[in-house]
Formats: sequence, structure tokens, C-alpha cells
Amino acid sequence: MLRLFLRLYLFLMLPSTAAFVLFMYVTDQVMTQMQAEQQRTRAGVAFDRAERIISDKRVPDWQGRLKEIEKTFRVEHQIVPLDLALDDLFMSASEKERLAGGDIAFRDRPGGGMVYLRRIKDSDRALRIEWVGVYEYQLIYYAIILTLITVAMCAILWRWTRPLWRDLESLTAATASVGGGDFGVRADVGKGSLLAPIASAFNVMAQRVQALLQSHRDLEQGVAHELRTPLAQLKFDLELARASQEEAERDKRFEAMERDVVDLEDLVSELLVLASLRHAPPYSPRDVPARALVDEVMRRAQDEMRTAGRSVRIEPPEHLPETLSCDAKSLTRALVNVLRNAVRYARSQVALTVERAGAHTVIRVDDDGPGVPSRERARLFEPFARVEDSRGRDSGGVGLGLAIVKSVAEWHGGTATISESPLGGARVSISW
Repeated sequence: MLRLFLRLYLFLMLPSTAAFVLFMYVTDQVMTQMQAEQQRTRAGVAFDRAERIISDKRVPDWQGRLKEIEKTFRVEHQIVPLDLALDDLFMSASEKERLAGGDIAFRDRPGGGMVYLRRIKDSDRALRIEWVGVYEYQLIYYAIILTLITVAMCAILWRWTRPLWRDLESLTAATASVGGGDFGVRADVGKGSLLAPIASAFNVMAQRVQALLQSHRDLEQGVAHELRTPLAQLKFDLELARASQEEAERDKRFEAMERDVVDLEDLVSELLVLASLRHAPPYSPRDVPARALVDEVMRRAQDEMRTAGRSVRIEPPEHLPETLSCDAKSLTRALVNVLRNAVRYARSQVALTVERAGAHTVIRVDDDGPGVPSRERARLFEPFARVEDSRGRDSGGVGLGLAIVKSVAEWHGGTATISESPLGGARVSISW
């Protein structure tokens, strides 16, 4: 933290100090130029007084008299060669011309104030006068101001960097924990912190990774569980077929094994579809005829209903847009899965509706079946999730239909939800 503080302090303090010094210097120069003539007039009185004392032959100790004046008025007098005065590096060229012409010239005095010079009449010397009393505390004044600015800047930077450093430490610790495999940790920073957007994005990322890993673990466990049942049944039927002495009994066991193989094929097929959707390339929408897509979905749903021996009335959409912006193959599969579930649990009626407003499309499938409890609705979109009571495994399916529906909706940039249907059962909505 000290290193960060010192870097920020030097980065801010050095330019601030330079700007302050430059501002004071420019201010002094501007004020000096604005009051130049007034200063020359005041200095002229001092030069006249000093030169009268120097040139007065009646004053044998003129240097002593000047010392008394210096003590009284807090000034310093000095007689210097004219050539040396004209070689002064701190004096401008225009002021040197004034000095050579016998006028009063001045320049800045180190530490504050001014130095005035005037050529002594009819000589090659110049009288130099410095006002020290007015400016002797100017350096102390500037030092106090710089000290106060320094202390204030330190306090401000400390107040700003301390919570920033604390948030950086929190974010660093959270990053290290996630790198070590602990995806349940979150970066804890203040809401008003500069790092709040970064911490929020990090937390969302960690949550998504945690959910993805949990989903993979659940999927692995679900696959193992779902494979165990038909494999155990296959093993059981195989043992019975080997032990059976009657041909009819063996044929019965072979038919049971064939059904188990079909169940395994369906499970693997659905898993491959789900995997392909989760690793699909970026979605690129295409406008497809809505009527053709809905007719294909209705045809496949009717065929599966007849195969399952069900008799449910499926109402097609009353109003259809001309086109739908979607991937026809994946959306057809998703809608067939939804209709299959609706037909399986409906008592007598299933309704399909399609609405499109601009670029937004919503497709709803309603049934008049037992419905889905609200606490189970979000969970049903997870792989192998089933409702314990009315929609259990015995009613058919491998438990991946709605997971595929959710993946198709998310691939389209939308969502899939379950709600209560006006028909009294469940409503599955796909919107994008």
C-alpha cells in the first residue's frame, strides 16, 4: 500500500508544486509590471536621499549615515561598478538600457522582492538598493503554504487510497481463491468503490463458472443414474432369458431388452443434441416462413401422439406472422419437445400461439393438465429434472426435453419459462 501511496503522491504532488510555483512567479511578474512606474517613483526618493548623503562633502562618515538609514528603513545600499551591474544575468535587456541611460532599473531579488539600481551621476558606478524588510519572510510564507498543501494532499490521498487498496486486496484474494478452485468465493468491495464494476463482473463470472461446473457435475451424476436403470434392466432380462426354458418367455425378455436399448438410444441422442447446442457456433438468425415451420411442428406432434396412443386436441395458432427470425431446425426440435410434454400431461386440449412484435417473438404452448408447482418450474429446465408427483419418470421421456428447450432459447438470445396456463395446466413460453 505504501508503494501505491507514494507513487500517487509523487504523481500528483510534483505537478501541483510546480504549478503553484509557476503561478506565484507569474503573479509576481504581472504585479511587478503593473506597478513598475510606481515602484520606480518610490525607489527614486531613496536614491535621491542616498546620493545626497554620498555627494555631500560636509558628511565625512556618509557610510555610517547609510547604515543608519538601512536600520531604519530595512534596506541595503551598495555601490558597484557600472560594468558589473550591466553584466547582471537576472536583469532584462530593457532594464540594462535604462541603467546605462541613468534611469532606475530593477530586477527580481532571490527570495522575493526587487533590486533597484541607478547610475551615480557623472561616474562609472551604480548605486544598488535592496528592500529586505518587506520580503524577508516571503520564503517562510511560501514554505508554510507548500507544507499545508503537502499535508492536505497526503490526507486526501490517504483517504482515497486506503479503501482502494482494501478493495484491491479483496479482489486479489478472491482471484487467488478462484484460481485455486474455490468458485464459491466472491470479491467484497464497497458499492461506491472505483473497483465495484470490476468486482461485480468478477463475481458474475465466478457465479457462472460455479453454476456451469455444478451443472456439469449434475449432468454427470444424472447420466450415470439414467444409464444405470436400463443397463440393470438389460442385465436382468438377459439372465432371465438365459435361464428360461420356454421360447415364449425368451421372446418376451428379448422384447424387453429391445425397449431398454431404445431407451438408451434416446438418452444418447438427447445428450448429443444438448451437447451440440451448448457448443454451437454463434447464432445467426434467418427469416423462415412461419406457416411452414408451425405445420411441420404440428405434423410431428400429431404423429408422436398417435404413436403414444393419446387423443388430445392440438389447437394451431390463430394468427401467424409471415416469417420468424430463427434457426428452423433447432426451434422445431424445441417446439416438438414442448408439445410432446403438453400432449403427455394434457387432459383433452393443447394450444399453440405465436406472437411477434418487431424483432421480439414469443411462442407459447398451453395445456389443461395438472400443471407444474411454482417451486419446481425453474428446476425443470435442468437436465434429468422431473417433478416428483404428476410428471415423474414413469410417464416417459429421459428428462432432457426441457433442457434442450432452454438451450435453444438461450442460443437464440432469449429465455424459456414455465408459468400457469389459462387452460388450467402449464404454459411453456419461448421468447427471443
